[in-house]
Order: sequence, then structure tokens, then C-alpha cells
Amino acid sequence: MQIKGKIWGVRPIWIEGEVQGSIDCATEVIIGEAGKVDAAIRASTIKVNGFVEGELIASSRIEVMAKGRVHGDIKCLAGCLIIHDGGILEGQCSTATEENMKNLLPQQFPKLLPEETDQPVKEIQAPEKKEDSESLQTEENSESTNNTNHL
Repeated sequence: MQIKGKIWGVRPIWIEGEVQGSIDCATEVIIGEAGKVDAAIRASTIKVNGFVEGELIASSRIEVMAKGRVHGDIKCLAGCLIIHDGGILEGQCSTATEENMKNLLPQQFPKLLPEETDQPVKEIQAPEKKEDSESLQTEENSESTNNTNHL
């Protein structure tokens, strides 16, 4: 899979494909062995076992695993960078204070769904018998015919 654009979320994100753009996550971003990322990554925890080119900013921990390759700058709190045997970091590493880190990470994430909807949710139940299935299809067909707008 290849993604170009912005990825954001509050739950952990695991990437095994290609990403170009930016990644913002409130919790954890994991770049798997097959992952190839050309993006700025901002998260609480970042683990790299694939290839990343771009800036990494983490408030909790950054780990470059044994097969991980990072080409870019890293910013984290003091003592929060771990490079395992075999991991490679090509770039600068700088530490930030907790106050500075709060300004570097996203404060809010947009909501995917509105909290309230104007339209009621229609509940559909699975038919138990074949005859029920046929009658359900007939009802849906007649309902869609009644809701057609004419110009």
C-alpha cells in the first residue's frame, strides 16, 4: 500500500507500506520491516524497524530497532532514544524540555465523525429464512423507488 498525505490518529499506527507526507499520533507509531516512510513523524512513541527519511519528534521514546534505518533529525526528551544493535541513525539528535515538547506535538486531533447526526439511523436485521430475505429485498426496492427525486 502507498499513502501520500497526512495520517493522524489517537490509537497506535503500524506501517508496513510506503508513506509520504506527515504522521501525527497521540500514542505510538511503528514502522515495520517492510515500511518505507518519507515523512515527519510526531508521536508519543516511535519505533522504527524499516526505513524512515524525515524528522522524528517523540515525547516518550524513540527506538531504532535492529533493522531500522533513520535518515533525518530526531528530537526527544533526554534519555528517551534507544538504538538497538544494527540500527542506523544518520542525522542530528537533540533533546527538548517537557515544555518545549508540548509545543512541538499536536494538541488536538480532528474528529472523524460528528457527535450528533441530523438523520436517524436505520436498523437492518439479517433475515433468518430465504423467504424473509426475498421479502426484505422487495421492501428495499419499493422504498428506494419512493425516495427518488425527479428534476
